[in-house]
Amino acid sequence: MDRTLLATTSLLVFVTMRSAAIAVLLGSALGPLVFAADQTLSGHKGSTTGLDWHPSGQRLACGCFDKTIGIWDVKTGTRQQTLSGHTNYVYCVAWNRDGTRLASASYDQTVRVWDTTSGREIHKLIGHTAPVLGVVWSPDGSKLASGSLDKSVRVWGAATGRNLQVLKGHTHFVISVDWSPDGKRLASGGFDNTVKLWDPGTGKATRTLKGHTGAIEMVSWSHDGTQLASGGRDLTAIVWAMPAGKQLRVLKGHTRRIESVSWRRDDLQLATGSQDGTVKVWNVATAQMLHTLTGHKKPVRGVTWSPDGKVLASGSDDHSIKLWDMARRVRNQK
Repeated sequence: MDRTLLATTSLLVFVTMRSAAIAVLLGSALGPLVFAADQTLSGHKGSTTGLDWHPSGQRLACGCFDKTIGIWDVKTGTRQQTLSGHTNYVYCVAWNRDGTRLASASYDQTVRVWDTTSGREIHKLIGHTAPVLGVVWSPDGSKLASGSLDKSVRVWGAATGRNLQVLKGHTHFVISVDWSPDGKRLASGGFDNTVKLWDPGTGKATRTLKGHTGAIEMVSWSHDGTQLASGGRDLTAIVWAMPAGKQLRVLKGHTRRIESVSWRRDDLQLATGSQDGTVKVWNVATAQMLHTLTGHKKPVRGVTWSPDGKVLASGSDDHSIKLWDMARRVRNQK
């Protein structure tokens, strides 16, 4: 590994060169002044939107506006696989719990399920009548849920690809869906400014959460299932107490709409990605903004924590994926 040290009177700039990655860390005696990405994964030919870590934490899947899915080795910074088959933008990707299958949602109105060992498409789920922007596995891996611009949420059998339920209740586009950790509830966020909670067994909406004043771009359950986060076009992220649906925190600081939210493994911090080109990290208990990560040249579309909670990944309209070593950032601030 080649390392170059550039010095000024009060600022040290370390530049680390490696294949497919450039790490830049700016710091002073008072701690980091600017925190830029530790690794940049480049090669996609369109916006990098949906991101999801493999359960092992060694690979990262990315859905892209170039109609492909890239699977990256984060240690080497190389793309291991390219999954092709969608005929329009790929907006969201999700691994199953053992990392043997990957689901993808696309503007081509389909959800596809892939065997990531062979790269083979296993199922093509057809039923939505408009672009599909969200997909998630049930915790036990037996089902999938998808959200679409056709205003519906659909539940599918993972083994058969059969449509099991159509959940209707949103009055506008459904952008995001997420399954509760206990598998008993589905959450969906839509352009009607609401979050809906569903019983996936009956297909009935059990609660509607109101608080956003703009369309909701993403919903995400905390790992312990006691909280739900939503991010939207009103520039805020809201944290809700579950199952009561009480609004706990409103996170404000972005200057353009929030596209993505992600919980750290311990549920103490939440990351948000925004059209303002930044990723922000928040203390959930206090609503304090802890970090602002800059480096993307265009809007941030997706953000996700690694399984061990040490690294953040972000995707952007600048066609890149950036990896941020948050554990190192904390060490440098001590």
